[in-house]
Amino acid sequence: MKIQKKLLVSFLILNLIPLTMIGTLTYQKSRSLIQEKTNAYTTDLLTEVSKNIEFKMKEVKRLYYSLFTNKEVRDALKKANLGFQNQLEYLDEINKIKQILDGAIIDSEDVQDISLYGLNKNVFPSGNAIIYNNGDAFNVHVLDENEGNLVWMTTDPEQLTITAGSSLFDVGNLLKIGYFELHLKEDALYSVFAQTKLNNEGEMYIVNQDGRIISHANKSLINTIPAYPYMSRVLQGPEQDHTTEMMDGINYVITYHAVGNTDWKIVSVIPDAKYSQTSIVLKNWMFIILIICIVFAILLAYVVSNSISKPIRQLSAMMKDVEKDRFDIQFNYNSRNEIGMMSRNFNRMIDRIHHLINTVYQEELLKQQSQLKYLMFQINPHFLFNTLETINWLARMKNVPEVGKLSKALGDLMREGIKGKEYIPLDKELDNVNKYVYIQQYRYGDKFTITVDMDETALPLLVPRFILQPLVENAIVHGMEMKIDHGVIDIRGFYEERTFIITIRDNGNGIEAERLAQIRENLHVTIEDSGMGIGLINVHQRVQLYYGKEYGLQLESVVGEGTVITVVLPRIDERGQQIQPTSKERRIPV
Repeated sequence: MKIQKKLLVSFLILNLIPLTMIGTLTYQKSRSLIQEKTNAYTTDLLTEVSKNIEFKMKEVKRLYYSLFTNKEVRDALKKANLGFQNQLEYLDEINKIKQILDGAIIDSEDVQDISLYGLNKNVFPSGNAIIYNNGDAFNVHVLDENEGNLVWMTTDPEQLTITAGSSLFDVGNLLKIGYFELHLKEDALYSVFAQTKLNNEGEMYIVNQDGRIISHANKSLINTIPAYPYMSRVLQGPEQDHTTEMMDGINYVITYHAVGNTDWKIVSVIPDAKYSQTSIVLKNWMFIILIICIVFAILLAYVVSNSISKPIRQLSAMMKDVEKDRFDIQFNYNSRNEIGMMSRNFNRMIDRIHHLINTVYQEELLKQQSQLKYLMFQINPHFLFNTLETINWLARMKNVPEVGKLSKALGDLMREGIKGKEYIPLDKELDNVNKYVYIQQYRYGDKFTITVDMDETALPLLVPRFILQPLVENAIVHGMEMKIDHGVIDIRGFYEERTFIITIRDNGNGIEAERLAQIRENLHVTIEDSGMGIGLINVHQRVQLYYGKEYGLQLESVVGEGTVITVVLPRIDERGQQIQPTSKERRIPV
């Protein structure tokens, strides 16, 4: 897998998994909190509805107590219990009590009618009262057991009224004198919870302890016992609670609350889909937000992965170009991060490789040129040596020893030049210089002398072959040849810090400044491009080829005073070890 895909997949995993987990956990926690808050809200709402219903019941209770304490009502009931003398007296009492009852309920729209019963079943109804079977519509035994407490009974499904009744007692002697019956309109209870928001999402109704419906939006269900599977938990449960029930494949949330001091409970039944509507809206919003976050995460992951991988891809492509020997490329990425550092290091590496390749190429070219010159120099060497040896013996036979010595020195010098060794000890190089000077002194006579002052510990120092002879030759040819006075060439060797310095100083004619600058510049070009002799350039480039750019030749010259050529070498002996400097010096005679 490419690095961009790895980064993209990694970013997506690191973003999507936490987003999904956070979204899921947040939704579940929010749904749980919403459900708890909704349950609490529903319970509080039922509590408020219960209080409102209880308030209406207290109004009925106050009406009951107002009649219970009315003297005329008690006297009428006592007369009814003793028996009326005639029908006219009974009707007169009925009319008197009716006025009292009608006055009591005239301001109450919720009360349908009131009726009072004597112990002998005499009835004193209000103006709009309907007598049910002469007082048998309510259970007298229940009223007797409650001893004066107001009892709420069932709802009449035809008249849609709820019956409330109680026993009436004489205030003076606390003897029972009759019964109180009131019919409350069912709509008075229904109107309390009919406008609640929960009713629009489900159903709400009131049941008594037998499970009979007291008030309901569906009037056909009044005074019936529904076969709901949750009804037993409602009737047997605490005063308030909530539960869930699956009915007809739909999950419902049932919440109930007791009504006042009655045996009634108000029940709320809401489908779970409606109940969780807020959670569904929340889930949809969270899903939309999650999708937006995922899209944003994908875009961000692509941008970030591309910003990281793109320069790496470009750098990889450039590396492939480098494999094809293209070293003229540069990777430009202006940044301080790791990739920016890598790009700068890559550019430096390419420049270094290009420089090294050019250096190695020039070095190999120089070696090839040197080898070619050696090959040209070695053409039939045995024939040349044999000829020089013949001249040597002929000179001895003719009693001309100087000619023999010259031919012998020249032969030794040439034989040393064609040997395969690249490095020789410094004392051997000095011997080569002595042989060359010996030959040149036969040509120039006493025109010049050479002195050598060398640190004796430097004699084992390994140096390239023929690095001093060309310099001495340059001093003789260019410094001494045109000089009128006697010339001196002084060769010195000494240690300086980590290097060994050899100076070839002459008191010749010197070099003009312009020519000196040209020579210094030509030391750094090829022999073919220099336009000058090969001696200085060959020595300088061979020293740098063997030891590095920090070594080589240095030229100083003053016209009329002479020239100084300085050779800077590392101090490594024939065993490859550095030679420590010493104060002892010895003069090596020429």
